[in-house]
Amino acid sequence: MNIGEYIQEKMSLWSVEYSDSMIAIELSRIGLSASESMSGEINLDLFWYNVIPEIILMPNSVSEGGYSVSYDKEALLKYYSLIAGNLGKPDRFASNTITDITAKWG
Repeated sequence: MNIGEYIQEKMSLWSVEYSDSMIAIELSRIGLSASESMSGEINLDLFWYNVIPEIILMPNSVSEGGYSVSYDKEALLKYYSLIAGNLGKPDRFASNTITDITAKWG
Protein backbone atom coordinates (compact mmCIF):
# COMPACT_ATOMS: atom_id res chain seq x y z
CA MET A 1 0.00 0.00 0.00
CA ASN A 2 1.33 3.43 -0.86
CA ILE A 3 0.97 6.61 1.19
CA GLY A 4 -1.85 8.00 -0.97
CA GLU A 5 -3.88 4.80 -0.64
CA TYR A 6 -3.30 4.75 3.12
CA ILE A 7 -4.53 8.34 3.46
CA GLN A 8 -7.62 7.65 1.32
CA GLU A 9 -8.41 4.56 3.43
CA LYS A 10 -8.09 6.51 6.66
CA MET A 11 -10.26 9.34 5.31
CA SER A 12 -12.90 6.85 4.20
CA LEU A 13 -13.14 5.67 7.84
CA TRP A 14 -14.24 9.22 8.66
CA SER A 15 -16.48 9.45 5.55
CA VAL A 16 -14.35 12.33 4.28
CA GLU A 17 -13.74 12.94 0.58
CA TYR A 18 -10.38 14.51 -0.30
CA SER A 19 -9.02 14.50 -3.84
CA ASP A 20 -5.84 12.68 -4.84
CA SER A 21 -4.39 15.92 -6.20
CA MET A 22 -4.96 17.71 -2.87
CA ILE A 23 -3.32 14.80 -1.03
CA ALA A 24 -0.35 14.95 -3.42
CA ILE A 25 0.06 18.70 -2.88
CA GLU A 26 -0.14 18.43 0.91
CA LEU A 27 2.34 15.53 0.92
CA SER A 28 4.78 17.50 -1.25
CA ARG A 29 4.69 20.30 1.37
CA ILE A 30 6.20 17.85 3.89
CA GLY A 31 8.61 16.17 1.46
CA LEU A 32 6.63 12.99 0.73
CA SER A 33 4.98 11.52 -2.35
CA ALA A 34 1.63 9.73 -2.56
CA SER A 35 3.25 6.95 -4.59
CA GLU A 36 5.85 6.08 -1.93
CA SER A 37 5.35 2.79 -0.11
CA MET A 38 3.81 3.12 3.32
CA SER A 39 6.12 1.85 6.06
CA GLY A 40 6.43 2.08 9.82
CA GLU A 41 9.12 4.75 9.51
CA ILE A 42 6.81 7.21 7.76
CA ASN A 43 5.11 9.63 10.13
CA LEU A 44 2.11 11.43 8.67
CA ASP A 45 1.28 13.51 11.76
CA LEU A 46 2.38 16.74 10.07
CA PHE A 47 0.20 15.90 7.04
CA TRP A 48 -2.85 15.43 9.30
CA TYR A 49 -1.98 18.56 11.29
CA ASN A 50 -2.06 20.57 8.03
CA VAL A 51 -5.14 18.90 6.48
CA ILE A 52 -7.58 18.40 9.35
CA PRO A 53 -8.31 22.15 9.76
CA GLU A 54 -9.47 22.24 6.12
CA ILE A 55 -11.66 19.19 6.70
CA ILE A 56 -13.14 20.68 9.88
CA LEU A 57 -14.16 23.79 7.94
CA MET A 58 -16.02 21.70 5.33
CA PRO A 59 -19.73 20.97 5.91
CA ASN A 60 -20.00 17.98 8.25
CA SER A 61 -23.12 16.70 6.54
CA VAL A 62 -24.14 16.65 2.89
CA SER A 63 -27.36 15.17 1.55
CA GLU A 64 -28.80 15.06 -1.93
CA GLY A 65 -31.59 13.03 -3.46
CA GLY A 66 -32.06 10.78 -0.45
CA TYR A 67 -28.32 10.12 -0.11
CA SER A 68 -26.53 11.52 2.93
CA VAL A 69 -22.89 11.61 4.01
CA SER A 70 -21.66 12.95 7.33
CA TYR A 71 -18.59 12.72 9.54
CA ASP A 72 -17.91 13.07 13.24
CA LYS A 73 -16.39 16.54 13.58
CA GLU A 74 -15.73 16.05 17.32
CA ALA A 75 -13.66 12.92 16.65
CA LEU A 76 -11.56 14.80 14.10
CA LEU A 77 -11.05 17.67 16.55
CA LYS A 78 -9.84 15.23 19.21
CA TYR A 79 -7.49 13.54 16.74
CA TYR A 80 -6.16 16.95 15.68
CA SER A 81 -5.57 17.91 19.32
CA LEU A 82 -3.66 14.67 19.90
CA ILE A 83 -1.47 15.24 16.83
CA ALA A 84 -0.81 18.87 17.77
CA GLY A 85 0.37 17.72 21.19
CA ASN A 86 2.59 15.01 19.67
CA LEU A 87 4.19 17.56 17.34
CA GLY A 88 4.53 20.25 20.02
CA LYS A 89 2.45 22.60 17.87
CA PRO A 90 -0.49 24.77 18.94
CA ASP A 91 -3.99 23.33 18.82
CA ARG A 92 -5.68 25.98 16.70
CA PHE A 93 -9.14 24.75 17.72
CA ALA A 94 -8.56 24.68 21.49
CA SER A 95 -10.77 26.88 23.61
CA ASN A 96 -9.12 29.76 25.38
CA THR A 97 -8.69 28.72 29.01
CA ILE A 98 -7.33 32.04 30.26
CA THR A 99 -9.81 33.80 32.52
CA ASP A 100 -9.53 37.41 33.61
CA ILE A 101 -9.92 37.50 37.42
CA THR A 102 -8.39 40.94 38.05
CA ALA A 103 -11.75 42.19 39.40
CA LYS A 104 -11.37 39.78 42.34
CA TRP A 105 -8.08 41.42 43.38
CA GLY A 106 -9.53 44.84 43.99
